[in-house]
Amino acid sequence: MRAVGCRALLTTILMVSALLVLTAPAFADEDEAPNPHFPRPPALFANIDFWKRIYTEFGVGDFVLHDRENLAVIYDVVRVPGTTNEQHAAEAAAPEIQRVRAMYQGILTSLAQGASADDLGFEGRWVAQAWGCPCSPIVLLRAASNIRVQQGLRERVEEGLRRARTLMPQILSVLSRHNIPHELAALPLVESSFNPHARSKAGAVGLWQFIPSTGKRYLNITRHRDDRRDPIRATDAAARLLKQNYEALGSWPLALLAYNHGREGILLAKATLGSSAVDEIIGSYSGPRFGFASRNFYPEFLAALDIVHPVIHASTTPQPRSPKRHARVARKG
Repeated sequence: MRAVGCRALLTTILMVSALLVLTAPAFADEDEAPNPHFPRPPALFANIDFWKRIYTEFGVGDFVLHDRENLAVIYDVVRVPGTTNEQHAAEAAAPEIQRVRAMYQGILTSLAQGASADDLGFEGRWVAQAWGCPCSPIVLLRAASNIRVQQGLRERVEEGLRRARTLMPQILSVLSRHNIPHELAALPLVESSFNPHARSKAGAVGLWQFIPSTGKRYLNITRHRDDRRDPIRATDAAARLLKQNYEALGSWPLALLAYNHGREGILLAKATLGSSAVDEIIGSYSGPRFGFASRNFYPEFLAALDIVHPVIHASTTPQPRSPKRHARVARKG
């Protein structure tokens, strides 16, 4: 997957246009010692960088139009200024997103039909550069149907990090008790932004986002009590599930994929491809329900790990003890 440096047209709901410079991805972690538990195959670099930018650069009012399969290709950003409400921002952005998406679909289709990029203006030249044209019409027509929109998560991540600083010592204590890598403490940033009371549209609840069917195997879930909302009990349940995934699948990247897609689903992916390589499964497997969210779950985790790592490190590094002060005892006489 080719990392692309580009400029995108920054469009706002106020219809004020400006050019947004999208620099080439910088992979700060490439110079660090490889993590034996959580490898970073080069094929996933663009995906990891994409999610780091979504987590740290783009906020609630930013809607990033990108290719669903090649996350190195960002076409445009529609920006809604002056709001911190995710739903309100999405509603305000919707008409402009529709217009911009249609524009890029038209450009990709025209290029596939043999139009010159120079005849399609700045956006046409940028799209041709992003895809390395001249290229196959099949590639361009597929791209025209693969434009996806991702809302920025910067504010949500910032809130999550504030919660993480409080919860991290307890989370790490549970992970240590189960003898599994401390790095897994970054996963709640992906799942819930470290919010013990988070609830998804699919009914997943808590810090680790257990759905009812999975949660009931590890936790007490009744009308009167839901242990998914208890950070300690939920962390214990997540640790057991992740450890069982690891024992069944043989690697932590696959254990994480299974956390999202299900253990049986990843076992099927391994058997179908005859491979345990996480990048091969992400890049080549096309089984049932293995869609965008499943393909990106491990890259999202790695991006979250880069962000949460300082909090994990601070919670595992012994703090220097203050020197003791010895009181002087006054003698009588």
